[in-house]
Amino acid sequence: MKMVSRVKKHSLKFLSIFLAIFLWIYVLNSEKVRFEKTVSLDYILPEDMVFAVKPPTDAIFSIEGPRAFARTVSEREDRMILDLNRANPSRKLSFQVDINPAQISLPFGMRVESVLPRRLDIKLEMKSSKIVPIKAQLFGELPDKLSMEKLEVIPSEVEVNGPRSIVSNIKFLTTKPIDIHDLVGQETLSADVNIIDERLNLTGGSKVVLNYKLKAASSNLILKDLPIKFLAENKTVETKTKFANLKLLVPEKIIKNRSNISSSVQVWADIPQNSKGRLEVPLRVIHPPSMMLLEISPKSIIVNIQ
Repeated sequence: MKMVSRVKKHSLKFLSIFLAIFLWIYVLNSEKVRFEKTVSLDYILPEDMVFAVKPPTDAIFSIEGPRAFARTVSEREDRMILDLNRANPSRKLSFQVDINPAQISLPFGMRVESVLPRRLDIKLEMKSSKIVPIKAQLFGELPDKLSMEKLEVIPSEVEVNGPRSIVSNIKFLTTKPIDIHDLVGQETLSADVNIIDERLNLTGGSKVVLNYKLKAASSNLILKDLPIKFLAENKTVETKTKFANLKLLVPEKIIKNRSNISSSVQVWADIPQNSKGRLEVPLRVIHPPSMMLLEISPKSIIVNIQ
């Protein structure tokens, strides 16, 4: 009997402790808190209109409710879609849209106290499009003995879309500024079109390629008897021509500061896959971007692939 009485006594203690912890957790989590939440705003525009003035991209909701749900609601990503076709059936260019707090889903016991902004001023403009040329925007100067022989932008034209008042005044677009020194040592360069207004967009994207050719008055460095390397997978390559000569235009400071420039220049012959027998292979030169290749001799070699 004593044992049973002792077990009952301890059981009541554990039950009391459990109930106390449960009540403490319940009271703590049912306590009401107030917090702010940022909700992203997405707009559905009429097909033939664009924003004349960019509206807010988010709204701040002040929410009150049980602490138990506060963290989950505050950390989740919420987006609100505003259909401007429904909000503006008369197709006005200037009107107001109310943000409805009921559009955001909240757990039981939570409510929206306020929204900032509560009302949005919407200003629209008719959309327009136009095909305009693209020009390269270069700054700086080429090194001595170098000149620009050819320069073209591909594509040379682009279709620009946006507010009619802006598009109608655009005569051409340019690339983002390009340092002309970046052109040395190569013949193509990827560039971005400079979009002059965030409300504009380009059909086909904003990437273009510069194709150009630099002309040198003369070379200032000749490298002779550079060994030709072969890029061939599990093939035996035989050739009578094993060396090449190069004419380069190299910045004077590199010539002064580096005693062995030839170690930074390589000549390669790329052997096509699955090729056999006698074949003519062009040579390619790998060199630092600051150097410019003017001539390679020979330009190609005859190889026998086994």
